[in-house]
Amino acid sequence: MFEHPLPSTIKPLKLARQQGKLKGFMPLDRMPALVADCIDREGRLEADLQLDMQGRWPVLSGVATARLRMQCQRCLEAVEVPLRADISLGFVQSEEALEELPDHLDPFVLEEEEIPLADLLEQEMILVLPIVAYHEECEHAPYQAGDEVVEVQDEKPNPFKVLEQLKGNIKKSDQ
Repeated sequence: MFEHPLPSTIKPLKLARQQGKLKGFMPLDRMPALVADCIDREGRLEADLQLDMQGRWPVLSGVATARLRMQCQRCLEAVEVPLRADISLGFVQSEEALEELPDHLDPFVLEEEEIPLADLLEQEMILVLPIVAYHEECEHAPYQAGDEVVEVQDEKPNPFKVLEQLKGNIKKSDQ
């Protein structure tokens, strides 16, 4: 269990040069896109991250975990979905530098010196979300049809009938 909150922003280049470590938690309610389909926003993300230099590349590596409460798509009840993201990001300062980044690193283009850590972690966790949340074993929600019987009209009213009446009125006035 992590006891310290993670910072809201980080300076990746500075932390990598200092071989920084980030170990702590962040409330899930700071990640609106991640919890958009959740039953509630309770809970927290826990992360154990290291920043260091690999050659000339600043790298963020580590693990982030969370448990989300989502709706089971089989029984429509709440299901706890564990998430684990293995993070290995290489920071670059230009699009041209992406070509030189080692293949084992996921690229992250730095547009500013300081970046929001919540946004970075949120995007990494979204990538590991399951396509469909469901219990391993549960009963399917029964299909319930309504008791009302809707009568289907066989004949639809002719929209040109009004025109036919107008045409009849015009012929009568011409005579």
